[in-house]
Formats: sequence, structure tokens, C-alpha cells
Amino acid sequence: MKEILFVKNGILEQEIYDYLVEQLKDANFEDIDIHHFPTSVRITIHTTQPGVIIGPGGENIEKLTNKIREKFKIDAQLDVKRIEKEIVTPQIIAKNIAKGIENKKNYRRLAEYYLEKIMKHEEVLGVEIILDGLISGSKTRKDRFYLGYMKKSGEDAERYIKRGAATAHPPIGAIGVKVNVYIKPKDEKKS
Repeated sequence: MKEILFVKNGILEQEIYDYLVEQLKDANFEDIDIHHFPTSVRITIHTTQPGVIIGPGGENIEKLTNKIREKFKIDAQLDVKRIEKEIVTPQIIAKNIAKGIENKKNYRRLAEYYLEKIMKHEEVLGVEIILDGLISGSKTRKDRFYLGYMKKSGEDAERYIKRGAATAHPPIGAIGVKVNVYIKPKDEKKS
């Protein structure tokens, strides 16, 4: 019985996540946390621009909450948490690069700009930006931009690399954007 409830909650979480990604495509958000309580579901949206999601006087978030309640037939509560600008957020960076490509900006300049911007952060050891798709011309190709040191495998790669992905849809065709950021490992005290 618990297994069925667990699977239903997982499916519901994915449907809510996909719906919010569609509704908030213009807002920069890093992640969405969904917590199930006995009487309700609390959804927390982590973003750098809470004002865009909340709207004037809480208008937008109230509409979004009502739409979620109607569509999924749950008692939902939406919270918005602000992400500090100092924190490196690969998902938001990938979305910004994708928006830039859609607005016909030079993809090399975008990648180099974000590489430099991310590497200025003191906790970052390395950055990798991968663009894959119809970048220029009729053939697909993959361009990789990197700066610093990047772990590719092992426990450190799983624990300390933050990843983000987005898709740009310019007139030529789809371009995938992946951003990997290697954060400096924190010293862990062994007791």
C-alpha cells in the first residue's frame, strides 16, 4: 500500500514540476521542492526573481495556486524563496544562455561571458558549458567551452558538480545547453 502511495506522489510531483516549468518559463528559477503533508502539499519555488513570480500584490502567485488546485485537485500552498546572487546556479545560467541564443546573440560570446562570470566566484574550481545541436549551418555539432578544473567521474564528481540544462529554440533548430560547475569541496570533520 505504501508503495502505491509513493509512486502516486512521485507521479504527482513530476506533473506539478512540468506544469510549473511551463507556467514560469519567463522567470528564472533554480529548483522546485514539493513536500506532502497529511492535509496539503507545500510547493517551494527557489528563484533569483521572486517579484516576477509573486506579482503586484501577490496576484500572480494567487492565480498560480488556484490553477494548481483546480488542475491537480489538491490543497496546494506555494512558497517562493529567494536565491542569493552569490550562489552559483547552473540551471539559471543554462536558461540565460538559451534565451540569448534565441535572441540571436553570438553563442561563443555568451559562453565566454558566463565562463568568466562563474569563475570569478571564489568557491568555483571549474566550469564547463556544452552546446549541442544546429548551432550554425545544416549539420549538428557540439561545442565545449571550459575553464579551470573539472572532475568527470568518481564520488567527487557526483557530490561537488552542480549541473543545469536548457534547450534553445532559434529558427534554425533546437540547441541543447548544459552547464556543469565544479564547486570546491568543503572540509568534512571526521569523528
